[in-house]
Amino acid sequence: MVENLIFVRIDDRLIHGQVVAAWLRAYDNVRNILVVDDATSQDSFMHDMFKMLVPPEISIEIKSVDEAVPLLQEGLPKPTMMIVKAPVTIKRILERGITFPKLNIGGMGMSGNRKKLFQNVSASPEEREMFSEMISQGMTVEVQIIPAAKTVNVASIVNKKR
Repeated sequence: MVENLIFVRIDDRLIHGQVVAAWLRAYDNVRNILVVDDATSQDSFMHDMFKMLVPPEISIEIKSVDEAVPLLQEGLPKPTMMIVKAPVTIKRILERGITFPKLNIGGMGMSGNRKKLFQNVSASPEEREMFSEMISQGMTVEVQIIPAAKTVNVASIVNKKR
């Protein structure tokens, strides 16, 4: 388990109004957002945009997987919400020995070979397999778009949708 890792979310939009308005309110002890995405970590424009979206009392870090893993291994200094774009990022983090008990799936839009998993969440066959592996390793994987929405355990749907 990672010290001070409060909430882990997959959202292909990373930081947007829903995250700022709803999730930061639901997890009001969060003081840092850790975005883990290789491409975004190299995009200074997106760094600037995300910094403008986040309230001033919340710090933000935008890291590649290689940069984020040592931070996660050390434990985080502040209560942190981690957001990634895709399941493959979570898989890469897990392969480095980082564990956490729960994964929230938010926005995963239709693209490539993705098909509807649940409501407006889509996943490719490979991503469904990643979720199954995470579940088999003891992680709770849930779809919940906003905090007020019903939580749906992916274990109950992923095997039917392969």
